[in-house]
Amino acid sequence: MSSYWQPILPYNAVCCRYSEIGTKGRNRGVFIRHMNEGLERCLNGAFGKPHFDVERGRVYLYPENEGMELTSEQVDALRREIPALPGIASVSPGWRCKATLADLEEYIWRTFPVVYEAFIKVFPPDQRRYAMRVNRCDKRFPMCSRDIEMHFAERILAEHPDLKLDLKTPTLKICVDLRPSGIFVDYERIAGAGGLPAGSGGTALALLSGGIDSPVACYEMIRRGTYVDFITFHSSPYTPEAGLTKICDIARVLNHFQHRGRVVAVNLLPLQKAIRDNCEEKFRTVHYRRNMMRLASIVANYFGSEALVTGDNLGQVASQTLTNMRVIEDACPMMILRPLLVYDKLDIIAVAEKIGTFPISQIQVPDSCTVFAPVGPTTHANLGAVRADEAKLDLPVLLRECLKQTTIMSTLNYAAHPFTELQEVPLPL
Repeated sequence: MSSYWQPILPYNAVCCRYSEIGTKGRNRGVFIRHMNEGLERCLNGAFGKPHFDVERGRVYLYPENEGMELTSEQVDALRREIPALPGIASVSPGWRCKATLADLEEYIWRTFPVVYEAFIKVFPPDQRRYAMRVNRCDKRFPMCSRDIEMHFAERILAEHPDLKLDLKTPTLKICVDLRPSGIFVDYERIAGAGGLPAGSGGTALALLSGGIDSPVACYEMIRRGTYVDFITFHSSPYTPEAGLTKICDIARVLNHFQHRGRVVAVNLLPLQKAIRDNCEEKFRTVHYRRNMMRLASIVANYFGSEALVTGDNLGQVASQTLTNMRVIEDACPMMILRPLLVYDKLDIIAVAEKIGTFPISQIQVPDSCTVFAPVGPTTHANLGAVRADEAKLDLPVLLRECLKQTTIMSTLNYAAHPFTELQEVPLPL
């Protein structure tokens, strides 16, 4: 059952909760700053320039015009954006007031009837279960948590006999957070993505294709605090420009969760032709991937990235068997991170749908992997045989040729700009 049946109430604040950030000790402030930046970015101006009030375990967000109530557009933005926002455990639109029983009663008796009317339209009588949960951090408050819960339950249950008290699985819940700075009351908790705020944990370069997996791998790294740039491979003129447009569209969605990552596009065709003409057909896919790793490591070193990221999923395709991944990794001088290695495909699709990349990935556009694809790719390549086969290639010349045809893409207007700086970078051979 969706939690979004609640009406739009006269909220005056938003409570943002974090979990893992709370373990960061002296560095907590840095993580919270990144979290607040992520909130501003994802809410995309819906709150203007919001005000933040930081307390231990909580960050309160207020609209740009202090003292104003949240608009329906602002609440809708919270419900739409927060579930995929890294670093956030949960968010609740609510009401902040003075730490007095009179203020708490004034808000609840004013808002509960509106919530109840919306509640009974959605939940049948056998599902109308009620609870109040009070978190009493301010021990100076004259009533304990249990007494506050009983105080309100006596009146609410008497006036609404169809409600049944259920402290374990309530369908209607009032949450009260009592702190020295004041009380926060809410009826709704919007789950966030958890993890760590984007930009708080290093940098990586991700191999981004137009498929379902690699965008999700990028998101999972962003969700662990990593700032991600993107590299993609094409085989122009054998692959259409629509492929790069698709990659830019995916990158634009992913950049919604972080500061704008750069998109680098490499034309792999010079290498692919040489591999087609000189190497064993069964090794083609492995050779493609080994050289993608070499080219990606050049860009990563130039950007100062600490690792490469792939969407590899163990056993999904020929290049992703354990044997072939080891052979491919042999050609890479950098650490390779594979966040989706043991994911179930349905779980990957679920994340892609949540973050908004799935519809784009579903658009059918030929990519570089389809060019000169072998009829029977090996699933258990022998490293010695692959190296011997690769010795037939003039790799320094071929890699340089690919670098000459490398561009940086604009995700806004899809313009391609030459990346000439790479041409003098040392090769990882």
